[in-house]
Amino acid sequence: MNQASNVSMSINLVRKELEITLQKAEGYFSIYAEKQDPSQLKLFADELNLARGTFKLLELGGLEALSAEMLSLIGDGTVSFPTKLEALGKALMSLSHYISLLLEHERDRPILLIPAINLIRKAGGHKVFSESHFFNVNLRPKLPSIDKSSLDIIPHLPRIRLMYQLGLLRVLRDSDARVGMKLIQRSLTLLELGFRGGVPWPFWWSCKAAVSVIINEEYELTQARRVLLARIDSIMRSMIKEGLIVFTAQPANELHKDLLHLVSLSVDSGGIVGDIKDSYRISQSVLEKDLKVERNLLSGPDVGAYESLSKAFNEEIAHVKEALDLAAKNNLSEEGFGALSEKLSRLADILQVIDEKSLAKRLKEQNSNVIALATLEEEERVNALARIADDMLQVELASSHFGRSQPKTDGENIVVTGHYIEARIILFDEIESGLAMAKRAIGSFVESGDKLHLVNISASLIGVRGALIFLGEVRASAIVDATINYLNDKVLNSEDSVDEARLEILADALASVEYHAERLSHSDIVSAEILDRAVRSMSQLGYKVS
Repeated sequence: MNQASNVSMSINLVRKELEITLQKAEGYFSIYAEKQDPSQLKLFADELNLARGTFKLLELGGLEALSAEMLSLIGDGTVSFPTKLEALGKALMSLSHYISLLLEHERDRPILLIPAINLIRKAGGHKVFSESHFFNVNLRPKLPSIDKSSLDIIPHLPRIRLMYQLGLLRVLRDSDARVGMKLIQRSLTLLELGFRGGVPWPFWWSCKAAVSVIINEEYELTQARRVLLARIDSIMRSMIKEGLIVFTAQPANELHKDLLHLVSLSVDSGGIVGDIKDSYRISQSVLEKDLKVERNLLSGPDVGAYESLSKAFNEEIAHVKEALDLAAKNNLSEEGFGALSEKLSRLADILQVIDEKSLAKRLKEQNSNVIALATLEEEERVNALARIADDMLQVELASSHFGRSQPKTDGENIVVTGHYIEARIILFDEIESGLAMAKRAIGSFVESGDKLHLVNISASLIGVRGALIFLGEVRASAIVDATINYLNDKVLNSEDSVDEARLEILADALASVEYHAERLSHSDIVSAEILDRAVRSMSQLGYKVS
């Protein structure tokens, strides 16, 4: 029997008793909030303690932890009434919503309760839990053997940290967060490469993988995850100041666990992510893509509220369909048209509130058509009614999924015509694939020293340069042209040994062009800041770009 079935069967055995307990708790809390009566708070605590015992019996760790934290806050006499009231009220709502979600989807996800638990802990002045609180992993497993890096990374650490901080600032400020994550990824790639075979390598290996899955699978950048990225910068700073001893201390170990937890949420099972999952024996239990859906459900009205809404909504739709049927038979009075218009307007308003904007827009448009029905000729009326009925059918189908995990109906199905946009998409694909191939080729050459890896790199970069010229990006194309010349002059056609550090500078220049192109794909207005960095990199290599 799977975990979902166990959860469903266990909680259903005590469902009625649990519902009664929580109803009593909510009642006592409501009176306490209104009258500030300590006796009501004591009764609330008694019922909550009963619920906690049930959660413990059913091995629902998240719910048990939340109720335990709530009981601790109740007994804390140092916390002010307003603070205690607000924290307990929000936690009680989260607890109730989570149980509804648990019964609906039959899956226990204790990680979803971390924000509510931390809300209570903050109110009591305690240290908050990380997202990995309910996640267990051995931080000292047997890792794959790897050759020690020949790159002397130490002199480059301040520059790498500066790159990381540039990316971090973009993420924290919510300005070009995706570009910021790419800068972070680039800096961590360098650290992982530079520390291979050393004590810090497992940490930076995990960092690289965690950031990779955040970008590739579009993880939600929650506040906890932004803080985690800032903690990586703190470890970087300590490493530069104190040396590698920082990786034996508790902060680095705690952060390492949090990074592995992010990797565990990934659907990927290949490449670096698969290697880490195998090495640390991380089993698949929950995926980020599922958590995204369930976070949204938990933050809104509970499942019961959505079910009530869906039922009431369908009753209104039934009345609208009856009125449309009368209109089709030419038997709807003038007052009936007015009532029909009011119902459509009310349904559109409800759809707007629950974030079904596309359906709301449809109904608002059809409402104006309903008003005009009485003045139309018979053939025009039949056609108009058919269009109204079609939209009502879409609304009716959508209403059965309110609050569930099906894809949202919101969003216009925009059909874009014109070759310009299609051409831009093709050009940006050419740039992305060409630069990705170039970076892979350089990486393979650095690891093996075999110039065969670089045979096709010029052709790929020429394609990138051409795409940039078509986009009018003269400066960016000139930078790519300079990288082609460097590879031909200093690497492919040179008998001298290649300096890895200089290849890293070249890779930085290509990465900057990549970030610039990515920003350009989302907006026609971009700053010259990132390209300036690429120009400086090429200047270091002796190739000036104006």
